[in-house]
Amino acid sequence: MLRLLDYLMGGLALLALPLLAWWGIYQSPQSAVNLQARLEAQAKAALAEGGADWASVRMEGQRAVLTGAAPSNDAVTEAARLVRRSNGPGGVIFGGVTLVESRADAAPPVSPYVWRATKTGEGRIVLSGLVPSKSIQASLVEDARLIGRAAVENEMKLATGAPEGNFQGVARFALTQLSKLEQGEVTITDYRVVLRGEAADPKLRAEVVQAVSGIAAPFRGEPLLAGDVRWRAALSENVLTLSGNVSGEGERRQLLSALEQDFEGEIIDEMILGESPAEGWLAGALAGLPEFTKFRSGDMAFDAAGGVFMFDGEASASTLYYLKHDMARGAGRWKSVIGAQVSQNVPEMSGSVSPASADIPSVSCVAELQAALASGQIRFTKGGAAIARESGPQLDRIAAIARGCDTSVRFEVVAQSSVQASELADFLASAGVSRARLAAISYGPLSGETANQAFAAGADTSRPVEIRIVERSGE
Repeated sequence: MLRLLDYLMGGLALLALPLLAWWGIYQSPQSAVNLQARLEAQAKAALAEGGADWASVRMEGQRAVLTGAAPSNDAVTEAARLVRRSNGPGGVIFGGVTLVESRADAAPPVSPYVWRATKTGEGRIVLSGLVPSKSIQASLVEDARLIGRAAVENEMKLATGAPEGNFQGVARFALTQLSKLEQGEVTITDYRVVLRGEAADPKLRAEVVQAVSGIAAPFRGEPLLAGDVRWRAALSENVLTLSGNVSGEGERRQLLSALEQDFEGEIIDEMILGESPAEGWLAGALAGLPEFTKFRSGDMAFDAAGGVFMFDGEASASTLYYLKHDMARGAGRWKSVIGAQVSQNVPEMSGSVSPASADIPSVSCVAELQAALASGQIRFTKGGAAIARESGPQLDRIAAIARGCDTSVRFEVVAQSSVQASELADFLASAGVSRARLAAISYGPLSGETANQAFAAGADTSRPVEIRIVERSGE
């Protein structure tokens, strides 16, 4: 009887083996199919929870493969760590991830590269914008907490394209200056550091202005610190509002008359008759208003305490260029600080093509630059190196194309004289093209015989400006 029972049990066991094999392969949580699906689902969840939204993951058995455009090297390290720990201790025995392989590509550099710190009226410090690594992000959060002695909100994101040099040190320095204000904002845009805020104490204001203005190259500091604003023009949605003091109806009429010539939108006059903002201040206001009216939005303010006109907001690169020249020439003894950002939205020129994107090859940049240059000759003021105003729209178009070319592209700016070439290269740099990518070259004078022939024929002896692409890494 027992033997018969053994035979029956043995037969049942033999019959069960295929079923057990099928269950082990297809239904067991540790089966190859189910294990891979489970590991992949948990790895994706870990990446999403950890903020590594740039990364994708797929499982090849128990090996994870990372892909995507990584903003930095340590972003890859962090994503790999998240995946590796997403399923417990790992390994073959525990059924976790045994290996993480990175096939991630480097994300294209971001331009312009913007980092920002804001100190609120409640004393909180909000960090936002871009940082090159997780370690720098963590250090800046700790710096803001210690230097500012305040609660810190971290909204920073990782991205490549940070300016060369001591980016972290400059950001820490900016936090130190910001912490001295009751509230304000500091922005690093590539190599440009702009501190905005108010400081009623003259000693404190002078200290911060001196510190920010003296920031080490290649970075440049622009302090926009108000102490005693007595007149202001604010532009928003094509409405220009004037406020503050004027000494009499004569000053009011001059300001309004100048605006009626240059501004097509609505003008709101909230100025009041009272003490003059300062002796001779009107010259600075009249010098700055024509170009200020071309801003997309912004503020123009006269600060009597600092003896300075301050401009903030957003405008085209050519508008800011001509504003700087107008204030230097027409504002008299008053200083000017232009902290406005260059607008990235450039109107289309007739017959032009769209700006290049970061992944368009240099041959496309060449074609677009040639088309923009052919739309009209870039001219300079007679007998000088300043770029003539009629070339403004063309300059903005050229700057937009150059900004959009691959960041490995280098440019030669060739003009009639070295001074003119340098002026145009400086303009492109102020418009957001890295100065390291620009070389200024002079054609030099025409030979004596050629010049005499051109002069005798009444021809223009100046040669058109050229912008050449001279290098592209990887070729």
